[in-house]
Amino acid sequence: MPSIEILGTGRVDDRESAFPQAVQLPNGDLLCSFCVGGGPMATGGSDWARSTDGGQTWSLEGVILAPTDDPPTSNALKLTISPDGGTVYAYGARYYRRPGLETFAAAPNECVICSSTDGGRTWSEPTLVPMPADCPLEVAFGAHVTSSGRLLGPCATLPSRKRIGEQTIAAISDDGGRTWPRHSVVFQDPGGKLGYIEHKFTEIAPDRVMCAAWTTTMAELEDVENSFTISDDGGVTWSPPASTGIRGQTMAPLSLGGDRLLVLYNRRYGNQGIVMNLVTFTETAWTVHYEGLLFDPGGVRERPSSVEDRTGEFAKFEFGFPTAIALQDGTYLATHWSREDGKFCVRWTKLRVSW
Repeated sequence: MPSIEILGTGRVDDRESAFPQAVQLPNGDLLCSFCVGGGPMATGGSDWARSTDGGQTWSLEGVILAPTDDPPTSNALKLTISPDGGTVYAYGARYYRRPGLETFAAAPNECVICSSTDGGRTWSEPTLVPMPADCPLEVAFGAHVTSSGRLLGPCATLPSRKRIGEQTIAAISDDGGRTWPRHSVVFQDPGGKLGYIEHKFTEIAPDRVMCAAWTTTMAELEDVENSFTISDDGGVTWSPPASTGIRGQTMAPLSLGGDRLLVLYNRRYGNQGIVMNLVTFTETAWTVHYEGLLFDPGGVRERPSSVEDRTGEFAKFEFGFPTAIALQDGTYLATHWSREDGKFCVRWTKLRVSW
């Protein structure tokens, strides 16, 4: 029977940090980025840590992009790596903070990318990734890198409280992030009722990319079953959204080859936890073959009854952003943020998949 074994877990950082994403370098070192300050409110800058022992221990190495005071900015950058391992990218949102605009989907922001060509020792200055949208944006994943080296810089549009996740857009670069001449629409409901946020990508075959998203009704912010879409041309065009059959939040698929996926997602209502699934997929549906808990906060939470309470929930979550990468030794490294002992921290978990 398919199964997932947890081999170990621990903390990467505990300085009110959140939104981690990790990569493995050709020499086996692991790098993990995360924002520091305010936990998931991302009120500071983005740091990185390194592990030289497969994720068991981590050393803080420095700052990828610092916050600024004039103008007041913060940022949350997330790591991905080129196919040859020679370039590490740190992509995410830079926020322009203003009094009264601290809530989700309120602060003006922009998409930026930094890079490192020396194994994460030093980082370039940020450059803008242009987007065809004049509104706040959500960036919920690093710049996905295809096997051909193409970069997909994603964001979701947040035009208003009633239009959260109206579109998921990917900026496209074929020159290592120097230029972004094209954009594609990854998700958009033709009926104008559903919104797509917390987008996560995985390549399931050369130039065949899947994206999954937390899906809600835009007017009421009611969760529906999460959605997925597939591109067969490296992210230029995408299939119509299909249901995963799973009602969760912040869903991250990782290809295991063929039609198999390791899937992590948040279950924030009912018996809470970060769930790990083993899934097979077709063009239009997922089938779950295994389910377990990656992280158990030991809590139960009811769904908010009003739209206003659902909007406020974005500032009250106490765990999230699970993603995973395949390691050179055949195991998998998952990272997420959580509130533990009264503070926000970044946690790693090492997994063995049997299937």
